[in-house]
Order: sequence, then C-alpha cells, then structure tokens
Amino acid sequence: MQVKNPMNLLDFSSYFPNEESCIEHFKSQREKVGICCKKCNNKTHYWKKDKVAFQCKKCGYRTALRSGTVLENSHLPYLHWY
Repeated sequence: MQVKNPMNLLDFSSYFPNEESCIEHFKSQREKVGICCKKCNNKTHYWKKDKVAFQCKKCGYRTALRSGTVLENSHLPYLHWY
C-alpha cells in the first residue's frame, strides 16, 4: 500500500482502520529493508501470521516483527505507534 504524505486524520483512518492494517504495512516496510536471521544470518524467511513473526527458511529461528526496531520492547499496539 502506498501511503501519501502529508496525511490528515481522515486519510489516516482510511489507510489504517485497524491493528491488522498497521501490522501489514509495518511488515511490508520490514520486508523492503530485509530480514536477517540472528542465528544463522540467512536472508530468506517466510511469514508466520499466527505468531506475527518471520521464520528463517534455513534454521527455523523466528524473528518477531518488532525485533530490531524502535518498537522492539514495546507492548503498545501498532495502531498507537502509527
């Protein structure tokens, strides 16, 4: 999803109506940067929607969506961060 800048509150509500839409957008941004496994340094992963995490295709290590970001130790919902 392409998000325009600047965005007013009504635009924000249409782009991000719920927590799932924020997670999906955050996930797409993480995928653009790339995910590197902390255990084996592999760069190929698949998405575990039930765990909100990426799982390494080589060793199976899971990387949480928030891991390595400013959201890492936060328990706030993604919608609050957005």
